[in-house]
Amino acid sequence: MSFGHVDLLWLVAGVVLHLSSQLARGRGWHSVVCAAHPEGGHPRRRDVLLTWVAGAGASGVLSARGGDALRIVLLRRRMTTTCPRLVGTLAAETVAETALGALLTVWALSAGLIPGLHRPGLATAALLAAGALALVLALRQLARRVPALARACADARRGLSLLGSPGCYLRRVGSWGVLSRTLRLGALLCLLAAFALPVTLTAALVVMVAHSSGRLVPFGPAGAGASLGLLVAAFPSVTHSSATASEITAFYIGSTGTLTAVGIVLSGLILVRELGLAGARDVASQALERLRAPRKAPVRVPAA
Repeated sequence: MSFGHVDLLWLVAGVVLHLSSQLARGRGWHSVVCAAHPEGGHPRRRDVLLTWVAGAGASGVLSARGGDALRIVLLRRRMTTTCPRLVGTLAAETVAETALGALLTVWALSAGLIPGLHRPGLATAALLAAGALALVLALRQLARRVPALARACADARRGLSLLGSPGCYLRRVGSWGVLSRTLRLGALLCLLAAFALPVTLTAALVVMVAHSSGRLVPFGPAGAGASLGLLVAAFPSVTHSSATASEITAFYIGSTGTLTAVGIVLSGLILVRELGLAGARDVASQALERLRAPRKAPVRVPAA
């Protein structure tokens, strides 16, 4: 595995496009936040975009949910709102991203881009739908018995208000999600060129599907291992190239490592801007403690 022949120009272009895709998703979240607060007091677009980028950087170290927690903490400092309502806005924004990811995955399975995997049948889809319905019903029953939880759920539903207008949601959030995916695809093409791998639309889509599969695993190292394993297995056959496992591993580690490092630096700078140096240091130390906690006591889940 060698990183000696990386084209820095393509690497920088990939990083810029990747950050642009994050800004596009942040723009969609801003629309959701504004719709969830009809009483006014909307945050500035710039603050929401910076908050989104900070959360994206933190998710590279912690997890996607850790990045969302940071977004909630930072945005609450900029507007009058509640945590449940912001949780609802994040869930509403994720609907577009999840839908686009599901469509991409189904297409990849139907086209045979992932060897050994096939599109799930109706029985599997029905089982997943039944599980989701059972979870919703259980939460509703629990909310009736716990007044505080009922109030939190009602507030969270206000964060989902934009979903009540599908046309408006598609224009104000879905369109930004499509732009984000397109920019991410361009970023992957640039990163493939940087590491001298085949630069084709199919290759970039396979990498995108592999990254998405890794996010199904909530812990960073395990998720990265799942993504890399799928990529090594699928990439040569799908792209009809002679790329070796070592070259694919170098691409994956080099590209994700670069994007993660840039995200961490930007997240740190935004934290210093928002919380000051001492506050940013406290947040960083808490994040490190959370990373160490599973190693000391794997059976315990750190408190959110």
